[in-house]
Amino acid sequence: MQRTRRFRFVAVLIGVAVALVLGEFLIWLASPTEYMSPRYQFSAAYGLIPFPDVVMVHGVPRKYEYHYTINHQQCRGALADTNSTLPAAVTLGDSYAFGMGVEDGAEFPAVMARELKGRWQVINLASPGWGLTQQIRRFYELGVTYHPRVVVLQYCANDPDDNLANRVTVVENGNFVFIDSENPLNWVKKFLSKSPVQRTQLYNFFRTRASRALLPRQVAHEASQLQTSDTQSGPSPQERVYVELLDAFARRLKSEGRTFYVISVDRQLEEVPHIRQEIMDLESQGLLDYVEVLDWLEGHGPYRSPEGHIWGARAHEIVGEGLAHLVAQSPVDSVAVQ
Repeated sequence: MQRTRRFRFVAVLIGVAVALVLGEFLIWLASPTEYMSPRYQFSAAYGLIPFPDVVMVHGVPRKYEYHYTINHQQCRGALADTNSTLPAAVTLGDSYAFGMGVEDGAEFPAVMARELKGRWQVINLASPGWGLTQQIRRFYELGVTYHPRVVVLQYCANDPDDNLANRVTVVENGNFVFIDSENPLNWVKKFLSKSPVQRTQLYNFFRTRASRALLPRQVAHEASQLQTSDTQSGPSPQERVYVELLDAFARRLKSEGRTFYVISVDRQLEEVPHIRQEIMDLESQGLLDYVEVLDWLEGHGPYRSPEGHIWGARAHEIVGEGLAHLVAQSPVDSVAVQ
């Protein structure tokens, strides 16, 4: 009897193993799925953030594979020098400023750093999946230690939703207050963020579909908590949160004597008229400079990444060179004492 049970148990294990191997092969063959390993670390302060001192491998079988080197401060690229005598420029953004879809050194902050070598130091604080709520917190928890004269903020269409997925910076009486993310989906990252299963096609096949289903629900839930009576005629909760954060950020950077540039991925600001109007209003008040990088990119296409991002290596090169030219002309002695 005992031997029969053991036999059945072993048979079940073998059956499961065969099913997993077969499923892995079938997905690899018929529907190759994007993988990233290690993906991200859970962070109460940011929701998610890259692991320190790793090389993230990002690809799709038989299509592409990219490598993203992350330093000790959980930023892409070489570790910056807090004791440098060079003026500093900080870049903030999501996967575009981080440089998903291009190899190390091809992301536009790295292009800026090469163009400005010996004259300016460029620190890239961008991270995939971040909205302005994380970007502001990262700036004041790390970016200010470099006493930056220039801040470059990259906008992307999913930023307003990302602000609600992990709200970690809120504005109270014109001041920033940092809070922990309460996204209930983050607990999964505690257990799977560095698991070997992240490289498997089976895991990523189901993860991708679960994420597409659950994240919009989480954002919609957060937005419903912020609904007002004028939401239908006025800005959405997502736009309202972004505008509030951006207004406070621009005013604070101005008071600190920093030059503030805002850029956007191709025409994506046109999808959010209230945010676009806020940027124009802040620019008219001298609180920021909006740079239409699409003017630099026109005539240089196609420049998409095989990975799927609108900006591939060619676009990053052009944007990085253009921003380096602007930064080189920025004042270097205007930062207020912190």
